[in-house]
Amino acid sequence: MIGLGFGADVHIPALRHLPETELIAVCSKRPEHAHLVAAQHVVQHVTTDYRNLINHPDVDAVIVATPPNLHHSIAIAAIEAGKPILLESPMAKSHAEARDLVKMAERAGTVAMVNFEFRNILVRRRAKELIDEGFIGTPYSASMIVYRSALNDPRGRKFGWMSEKAKAGGMLGYSGSHHIDAMRWWFGEIKAVTGGLSTLVKQRRLADAQGMANVDADDNFSVVLQFVNGAMATIHYSATAAFDWGEQIILTGSDGMLIVQGDDRLFGARQNDPTLIELPIPARLFDDLPPFDHYLTAPTARVIQSWVEAIRTRSVSTPSFEDGAKVQEVMDAVMRAGAQGRWVDVSGRRWPTAPTHVE
Repeated sequence: MIGLGFGADVHIPALRHLPETELIAVCSKRPEHAHLVAAQHVVQHVTTDYRNLINHPDVDAVIVATPPNLHHSIAIAAIEAGKPILLESPMAKSHAEARDLVKMAERAGTVAMVNFEFRNILVRRRAKELIDEGFIGTPYSASMIVYRSALNDPRGRKFGWMSEKAKAGGMLGYSGSHHIDAMRWWFGEIKAVTGGLSTLVKQRRLADAQGMANVDADDNFSVVLQFVNGAMATIHYSATAAFDWGEQIILTGSDGMLIVQGDDRLFGARQNDPTLIELPIPARLFDDLPPFDHYLTAPTARVIQSWVEAIRTRSVSTPSFEDGAKVQEVMDAVMRAGAQGRWVDVSGRRWPTAPTHVE
C-alpha cells in the first residue's frame, strides 16, 4: 500500500477483511505515519521509498493512493517490476500521462485497474442495472447537481495537495473523475465536452494554523457532455456551499426516468406513469461485508476483489486503465474548453491515435 491517507482510511480496512488479500508492506513519505499505520495493522515491512516496496520479493501487487501527480512515476516502476497495480482516481496528472500508462501496461501484460469505487455504491449500481434492463429506454439526457460545504470555510480544511493545481489538486479530479466515469458507465462513450472551473475560496489555512496559503486549484466546476448517441449530460459541482445539501442525479430516456437522491434513495417512473415511486435498492452486493467506518470501504473492497480475480486469471477487468484514461481525457478537455470557450472533441475521430503496432 503506497499512500496512507485515503489508503489507510479505506483500502487497508478492505484488504484486512478480504480473505484473498494480505497486507505486508506500507509506504508513506512521512516515516512516523508509516510506522504508526504499520503498528496499528501489524504490517511487516515499512518504507518511505516506493521503489523499496515495489521491488520487495514478498510483494505480489501494489495499490497506489498517493496524490495523483505521483501516480505516473510509481505506476511505471510497478509495471517495470511486473507487479499488478490498482491506482486511485484520478489516474494521473494529465491525459498524456494516463495514455502513457495504458500503453506501458498493455505491452507489459500487467493487470492494471483504477479504483472507480463509486460504481459500487448500491444506488448507483442499481441505476446501472435498470438502465441495462431498459427501464429508461434509449438514453436522452442526464444531470447531476452536487452542493458540498467541505471547502466553504478558509480555516476549515487545511492547505494541502488538493489546493495546488501543480499537484493535480482540485475538485474536478478529486470528485469529478468519479462523476464523469459514472455518466460514461451509464450512457456510453462521450463524443464532445465543454465546461469550466473556478476557485472561489482563494486562501486556506496552513497545517500549523499560523498562516494562510494561496489556493489555485478548482473548488467549483461545471461540465457538459455530449455522448456518441446524441444524448446530453451536465455535471455541476460546488464544494463551497454554505450548506451541505448533497447530490441529485436525474437520468432520462425515451421510456422512463430515474432519480438518484444522495447515496441511498432511488426514484423512477416509466412513460405514462402517474407519479414517481421510490424503488428498492437490494443490498446483496455487500451481504458478506461488515459495516466499515468509511462509506467507500465496501465499494472499494469489491473493486479489489475484481482486481485480484483478474490477477489470478490474467484477464482484463473494469474499471481498467483505459477507463481511467478516458476520464482523464474528458477532464483535460474541460480545462481546455474553459480556457478557450469552446467544445472539445474527445471522440478520437477528429485526431485519431496512430496504431501502436503493425499487423
